[in-house]
This record gives sequence, structure tokens and C-alpha cells, in this order.
Amino acid sequence: MSKQAIQDFYEKTYQYKAPDSKNFDNYERNRVLKRIYKNGTGKKILDLGAGNGKISQFFLDCGYDVYGIEWTKAGVEHLTKIGVKAQKMDLEKFPYDYEDEYFDEIFWGDNIEHLYFPETVTKEIYRILKPGGRLVLSTPNHGWIINRLYYLFMGVPRRTEGQKTKIWEWQHIRYFNKPTIKEFLNHCGFTQNFRFYAAERRQPFSFLSQYFPAIMGSVMIIEICK
Repeated sequence: MSKQAIQDFYEKTYQYKAPDSKNFDNYERNRVLKRIYKNGTGKKILDLGAGNGKISQFFLDCGYDVYGIEWTKAGVEHLTKIGVKAQKMDLEKFPYDYEDEYFDEIFWGDNIEHLYFPETVTKEIYRILKPGGRLVLSTPNHGWIINRLYYLFMGVPRRTEGQKTKIWEWQHIRYFNKPTIKEFLNHCGFTQNFRFYAAERRQPFSFLSQYFPAIMGSVMIIEICK
């Protein structure tokens, strides 16, 4: 599947409506974001793969000066409307149009699993992030107990993409658990203050993820500094 085919899929499939803050907590990951993002006044943050701007709006509400990169036309239009300094571009086209050490923080939400070259993207993130700056990323947790059991009995990775597509049409092409994402980020230069969070709304996993995050959360959120 070509990059253009994937882009066309997203342009047609996802409806980029104005973000609704009332539904922010519907995605379990966002509940974790509310715990780790507070006052962003005076800070520049980049929302990498910003979609329809729901997370960007959250950052605006926190006081951040928000920038966004999104590869769909509809997404960029909505981002611009809500006050994000948005660019339409492919995340795997380098270099990004930002100076070295430009951003205080970068959020990379549910995107790394889609990329052909996540290593190059992460090293570009490292370039444009200030020393001591924070990267927060989220991605499906393939160490989740349900994913482990599914692979054990079915012999293939469990589908983690929201759309019901055939295995050869999956948009998720990279798979991480806690040890592999930490190893990957260290390899790309990020070594400071690694923190791992897990999110899952269904019980008993929601409760157990507080104590066993590496295996009880379907989504993992990583916080790490340059």
C-alpha cells in the first residue's frame, strides 16, 4: 500500500469535525494527558500528526503556543480555524521547517505505529526539541495481556487500528511494548527521565493498569526528556 493510498484512505474515512471538548475523556489516553500536562504558558508545543485538533485544543486551553503538523487537507483546515499554527506535510519528509531546538515540548500521539521510518522521525524530533525539552508519545501497547493472548492463540498480531480492515490493509505497521519503546527512544538520543503510563477504560484492566502498567494497559503513554 503506497503512502498516497494511505493518505487517500484517511481523507475519505475520517470526518474532521470541530473538536468537542466534552468527549475528550472518551479516549482513555487523554485522561493520562490531563495528569501530565498543566500550565503551558510561555511554551511552544508541536502536535505531531495533529488530526482534527482535539489534542491541540487541549494544549491551547492549557496556555501553550500550539503548532501542528498534519498530512490531510481537512485536518489542517480545522487546526487553523482553532488557532493552531498548522502545516500540511508528510511526517517522513525531512527536514521539518523548524530551527534546531525550537520547541519546548512535542506531543506525538498515536502515529509512530503508522510510519515506515520512525527512527528518522524521532531523530528529527530530537533536533527541533530544546535541551531538557519533553517528548510525550502514545501508541498501542502490544505488551497488553489481551494482545499477548491473541497472538498466542491466533498466531498473528491483534488488530489495533480502529477501522475494520483486512490484515494486509492494516495501517499499523510498527509494534512496541514497554522494553522496545524505551530501547528505541534511547537509540534515538532520548535518555532522560523515562516515564511509562498505561491507559485502559475497561475493567478489570483499568484498575490493574495502575499496578501493572506494562501488561494491563492497551495504550501506553511515554514521557521522556532530551
